[in-house]
Amino acid sequence: MAAGGDFDAAIRTATDALRLTPDDPHAGEQLASIVADAGDAERLEPLAQSLVARFPDRPDPHYYQASALFLRGRTEDAMAAVRLVTDGHPSHARAQNLLGAACATLGRRDCARAAFEASLRADPRDASTYVNLGQFYLQSANPQAAARYFAEALTIDPASTAARSGITQARALLSRRN
Repeated sequence: MAAGGDFDAAIRTATDALRLTPDDPHAGEQLASIVADAGDAERLEPLAQSLVARFPDRPDPHYYQASALFLRGRTEDAMAAVRLVTDGHPSHARAQNLLGAACATLGRRDCARAAFEASLRADPRDASTYVNLGQFYLQSANPQAAARYFAEALTIDPASTAARSGITQARALLSRRN
């Protein structure tokens, strides 16, 4: 449902699943994933806090807590929170991707590049990491590298509007150079 853009229906369904299995961390994590994808920090923050309190040894609740902080614009706090995940679970691709986004937002280029590359090593099939790397290289005045990453994102997710927009921007920059 969420993949089709119906976040409200997906949230209702995941909420129902959580009510049926409140002691299963996967149900709460699925709900958090949908809420995070919807960009709803208002719903995500209390849900993530509850998951962290109930399942403190699992990495995903901490990842969602960091995501909520990032969505609220608290980038330094998000970076500190997500480092707790990446330090203990270096192959947590989504956490590495979030760390890369936080580092890029703060202008910490080496940190961003390293985190995005770690995310790709952990999960080379996540289009969002390629989009983030494309954006990183656009901002680094390297439209050729940006275009490659956006193209890879489109190979994985042909419907990605962010990748389509990014590749258009990269091509425009490349055509201005020629």
